[in-house]
Amino acid sequence: MRRAATNLRYFHFLSSPARSSCSCHLNNINIISIESSSSIKSSRSTTQHQQLLVGSTSTRQLSSHHHHNSRIYRPATTTITSSYYTSSSMSTGTNNTPTSTDGNGTTTTSRPPSTNMVVPDGHELITEGTITMLYPKSENSVFYNPVQVQNRDLSVLMIGMYAERRMEKMWITKKRKELRKKMNDQLKDNEGNKEEVRKESKEERKARLAKFEQDLEAQVALEKSTVNFTKLTQESSSSQSITSKDDNNNHNLDGMTIFEALAASGLRSLRYWKEVPGIRSIVVNDLDPVAVDMARENVVRNGLANELVNDRVDATKATGDATAGGEDANSTTTSRHVRPRGIQLQVGDATHEMYMSRLQPNLHLDQCNSIQLHYQKPQYDVIDLDPYGSAAPFMDAAMQSVASGGLLAVTCTDMAALGGSHPETCYGRYGAFPVQRSGYLQELALRILLYHMSVVAARYGRTIRPVLSVGMAFYCRVFVEVYDDKAGVNNLSLNHGHLFQSIRCSSFHITPVATNEFVSTQQQQQNNNAEKEQHTDVNKKSNVYRNGRGPCALGEPVCGETGGPYKIGGPLWIGPLHDMDVVNDAIQRLETAKLHGGVHPSGGSPTHPLHTNTTLHGLLVAVSEELPDVPLYHLLPYLCSAVNSSTIPMTSFKAAIVNAGYRVSAYHKEPHAIKTDAPNHVVWDVVRAWCKEHPPQKKKESKKHREGNEQGSSGNVQMDRMHADIASKILSNEIRTEVDFTIPDGFGTDRKKAKRWGMNPEANWGPKKAASGRNKRKHDDIGEEEV
Repeated sequence: MRRAATNLRYFHFLSSPARSSCSCHLNNINIISIESSSSIKSSRSTTQHQQLLVGSTSTRQLSSHHHHNSRIYRPATTTITSSYYTSSSMSTGTNNTPTSTDGNGTTTTSRPPSTNMVVPDGHELITEGTITMLYPKSENSVFYNPVQVQNRDLSVLMIGMYAERRMEKMWITKKRKELRKKMNDQLKDNEGNKEEVRKESKEERKARLAKFEQDLEAQVALEKSTVNFTKLTQESSSSQSITSKDDNNNHNLDGMTIFEALAASGLRSLRYWKEVPGIRSIVVNDLDPVAVDMARENVVRNGLANELVNDRVDATKATGDATAGGEDANSTTTSRHVRPRGIQLQVGDATHEMYMSRLQPNLHLDQCNSIQLHYQKPQYDVIDLDPYGSAAPFMDAAMQSVASGGLLAVTCTDMAALGGSHPETCYGRYGAFPVQRSGYLQELALRILLYHMSVVAARYGRTIRPVLSVGMAFYCRVFVEVYDDKAGVNNLSLNHGHLFQSIRCSSFHITPVATNEFVSTQQQQQNNNAEKEQHTDVNKKSNVYRNGRGPCALGEPVCGETGGPYKIGGPLWIGPLHDMDVVNDAIQRLETAKLHGGVHPSGGSPTHPLHTNTTLHGLLVAVSEELPDVPLYHLLPYLCSAVNSSTIPMTSFKAAIVNAGYRVSAYHKEPHAIKTDAPNHVVWDVVRAWCKEHPPQKKKESKKHREGNEQGSSGNVQMDRMHADIASKILSNEIRTEVDFTIPDGFGTDRKKAKRWGMNPEANWGPKKAASGRNKRKHDDIGEEEV
């Protein structure tokens, strides 16, 4: 039997004298040699090559692949003189030396990728952020889309900010517990106080406990003001602490653990490791061995080979070290359930990995069964789902394997389903039915996705809190925090709603699935920071969940403008899409970083210049200007075309809404959006008032039009006449609102200067063809067999 030798690619490049390594990737038969700038060091042995490739590929697999390749082939190569996105790859220190922050949170001096790297034909040198990789663009064996650089930049920023919020919450929880114990001990030592407590009335006891909590929070706030959480976050990545039995917080101020379920080339994970402070462990997973092979090459190429860990080996070693130290196995969570620090590469089913990672960090051994003790792994702090298409198949596992208070970062590119082009597919995946050909499809897609996530979380007694939900390019991206909150699950129906869309115009109604006067009043007072005296009225409200009411309860069994019936969409999420405090913090960080070479001076996120800084700033500014409590929006061109009117100037339309006593804003993905709390009839009154001042020109029906041959006609005379009848019906309604198009003084002058709606990211942008790694590999293996 004779096997054809697979092509062996060889390339080398220069690096700093302090870092010299060599790796042989035998699955794809790629040899990468990093040579010292002063001298070329000797190559490692084959055994050393195999030891470097620890992870998912076994030694037997490595040996078999190595056996089949005995010849070296050097293809024609080209030298790269500039790299992709290199303008934002490094930050510059005070001495103009590029610096980088690794997973430890420590800042180190690094060299930019050499422009003398020899790149084989059919490959492209890509430098994104602090990571460089060679991409086989001609093969399409591993998925990569440069349009999603903005996605990765945004993820780096949001996860970096989450790391600091997480550290702050854990510190407050731990400090509150310490101070509470200390204050209680002081009260117990006071004998006279015991007698007073025994004789106090119920009202006095409530007042005493309230005063105790007030003093406790004041003391926590005082000590919090002296803590640098940015520095604490950076230091946490090197922690290998184990949560003790007496420590009820999820972590002991240790670093984050991240799981990238569908890693492809691993570019995203490596950027997290290098650019996000406070990461202790990251698992890079993909079902395709070719993708994991490329991820391993990228790890070595970027000087991170020493950060690679093998979970099966290192975790067992950690267990032995802990037991050898004399620790009581029943007093702590076993070391086996603490992920080792570093980067773990693995070939595996993402859902299986997540289902096997559902062990709560604070779960004591006495509460574990044998399966949990021997097979389950701890939950992750951050899970990133960025699939090719829908994230729905991974949602159930992700909701169970993320820690309470953890972050889910989810991308969905199946906009054809979420946007309504294939509503039956959307209902099958997400349990919600979109409205076809609606002007608000971009926001509707986000709200359907959040509805699905909230329902999946509720199955396990969990709730979601959207931090940021945006539409970018051809996909949705949401960042959601997940909490164990069984009481909050009871209020889930208040954040779900049904959509009633008129079939003849843009009018729509959104009604909640359920109502609760007590909860609604409580939430309003919390949002408005109401005084304590006003809380006395809350108890008079009914704490009963009642069915929501449709448009009939509003006096509109049919569309109030055209008399047409409604079509029903949903259910959908009608709660907030964003945490505005986080959004405003992100804007401030980007603005501050821009003044300091793209890097935040405090050492917090962003720690490196983001290539899409300007675009992200515009996106977040547009998000911050949205009305947070108003679902969906109208499209101004749709409103005007319905009555054959010229387009109303956006500023004039918004001024009329504000002058009528309502609020109005845009939408971050749609520059023509009118998001307002004004009723439908007020919106149409503004259109009618404009048409009264600027009458639409009536188009005479010609013979060609009647025959359907006139240019611009639909070819369906009946449809054209129906459209004319609808326009006539809308304009014939009485104007009930006092419409004033006068622009108020200072209207819009407080808007930030930002690039809100940018141009297309590149020519021919959009979804790319799915990777063909496994199929190509299978084809190559068949080709090696002798005919």
